[in-house]
Amino acid sequence: MSMATSGGSIGLVRGGAPQELTLTLRNGNSRAYSHLRLVFQMEILVDGTPAAERPPQDGFTLERWDRTAGTWRREELRIANDALPHSSYAGGFALARDAVRTERYRLRALDAGPTGSTPLMVNLIDTGAPEGAPLHRVRPASFSIPHTTRRG
Repeated sequence: MSMATSGGSIGLVRGGAPQELTLTLRNGNSRAYSHLRLVFQMEILVDGTPAAERPPQDGFTLERWDRTAGTWRREELRIANDALPHSSYAGGFALARDAVRTERYRLRALDAGPTGSTPLMVNLIDTGAPEGAPLHRVRPASFSIPHTTRRG
């Protein structure tokens, strides 16, 4: 799995334009997957913004380009300092042996919300992995990219 942005990191301005990123999955020839799910997460930014004034999702939105419909669709972005158990996730897409899948995403910082730096983390979860499987089987890939949000 790899992720690319212009400049190699994500730099957002509150209320400004979103930044696009491209995520590419390259499967090897050892096995096909039937239930993969991409999970996006950032840790909570700590900048002195009172909890009562924090907007949902700390004011971030993540969208994926839907090639078929020709429009951006909202994606789940978890803002938390912990991780959900892999068994919390279900569903997903198939990825055949030797297949390559490329998706476009964009991240936006809305007007309200905290500022600071924390990486955008992406985990590829195999929701079809058997219970008790080793971590490398349940999470075949992960990636993080630096991110900073500031005021305009």
